[in-house]
Amino acid sequence: MATGGLKDSNRDNAGDFIGECSVTQACEPCIKSNISKPATVFCDDCNEYLCDSCKNPHIVYKPGKHNIVGYLDIVEMKGMDRCLEHNKKIKFYCQDHAKLCCTSCLIVHGKCGKLEEIDSVPEIELTDIDDLKHSLIKLDSEADLIIAESKRQDSDLNKSVSNVNTELDEIQIRILKLFKEAQNNVQSEANAFKSEEINRRYAVCTKVKEDLHTILTICSAIAERGTPQQKYIISKRMEENNNMIQAEQVTPDLSVSFPRELTSLLEMGTDFIKLQIQKEVKLQLLEQY
Repeated sequence: MATGGLKDSNRDNAGDFIGECSVTQACEPCIKSNISKPATVFCDDCNEYLCDSCKNPHIVYKPGKHNIVGYLDIVEMKGMDRCLEHNKKIKFYCQDHAKLCCTSCLIVHGKCGKLEEIDSVPEIELTDIDDLKHSLIKLDSEADLIIAESKRQDSDLNKSVSNVNTELDEIQIRILKLFKEAQNNVQSEANAFKSEEINRRYAVCTKVKEDLHTILTICSAIAERGTPQQKYIISKRMEENNNMIQAEQVTPDLSVSFPRELTSLLEMGTDFIKLQIQKEVKLQLLEQY
């Protein structure tokens, strides 16, 4: 028995329905010509209703394969037999991805290991209609339970959102406190170094000045009457003091260093915090129809 699906909004006015049963269906090519004629057949491949006059031109002039079935043999699928992505007739089922596929889907699923052609499925594997109805009724009931549970969970989710904000606030306070303490420590070390460095440089320069004054008092005597050894010693003393003064003319530069973990954290931007979602399964849905 063939199946068909609603192709567009024009088909909504093409037939008269009583409940779930279709009473009449108009020929779609005739509708495009503003002619109202009842359909007698259905092209399962093109998803189009036809009258007797339009059937032969459809088969002859329209490209492609045409599986023509009688109008009374049609079970209206209401679009359920059309691919949601490409709006083409479903031809395959990919077991690897649990997905109904059309011919366009083969671009992605053509190389899957378990691609089943629907037309070749043995009838013995098809679900019994009574089992199918029972499964659908059970699924509908479980969907109602999930809807009711979702409304109840609204307050629980509000609490979870509040807990997330509280946890983030606590982490923020801890980070800010830790950063402030580290900042104070670095500032204390910098101030201590500054004081120590200034005192040290003062002591060095004072000692150099004392040595220079001593050398100046004996410089003339050494130059006139000193031995070669005395002159050598005085010259080396002068060299030592000169090196000490040169070394003290370099001003130290202070900076801070950060661990790699912190720089990596900063490079991540806002992605360094992510929301984790854990679902507790309370309702068991049908796994197989």
